[in-house]
Amino acid sequence: MHTLITLLLAFQSDPDWWPGSSVFDIAVSAVLTQNTSWNNVSKAMKRLKESGINNWESILESKDLETVISPAGFYRRKAATLKNLAALMIKNPQPPREELLNLKGIGPETADSILLYALGKPEMVVDAYTYRVLKSCGLANGPFSYEQIKQLLITTLGQDATNVGILKRVHAAFVEVGKNYCKKRPRCEECPLNKREGPL
Repeated sequence: MHTLITLLLAFQSDPDWWPGSSVFDIAVSAVLTQNTSWNNVSKAMKRLKESGINNWESILESKDLETVISPAGFYRRKAATLKNLAALMIKNPQPPREELLNLKGIGPETADSILLYALGKPEMVVDAYTYRVLKSCGLANGPFSYEQIKQLLITTLGQDATNVGILKRVHAAFVEVGKNYCKKRPRCEECPLNKREGPL
């Protein structure tokens, strides 16, 4: 596992991989990206900007939020989640993980994405690509929960688990490797994780 982390960090050097330049943009996109492609998220984010919905107050005030974010899919549920998130962020701009998880529509992955990428908190994000890469590498051969995988990665990272930049790079590398190499037709021979001697 230590070798895997080293290879992932070598593959992904950019900690600012997640698109967005503000807490608002990143947090909103973390909700919108649920069960959809980033292309659809980009369309929804563009429509938000064009509609003048660019802060938490405007999210709460918007009466046509569902229509604006419709390209991201599941727009009714996501609009409700965004309004709840907006109310929380106005009340507490630095909410703890527990408060985010208490919001309907926000699970561990979305909460950790907001905390890590939007708020700069040291939280390891686990997603479908993380599972896919670990399984392909023979490091997750069972029904593991989100928290179990997260704890495994945190333990492996050791002191680096408090380094926000490294956490961002590790997550980004899992996504890029999982998306580009761990496909239905795996591209194992081309995978950067194959550039090693000995087991992962």
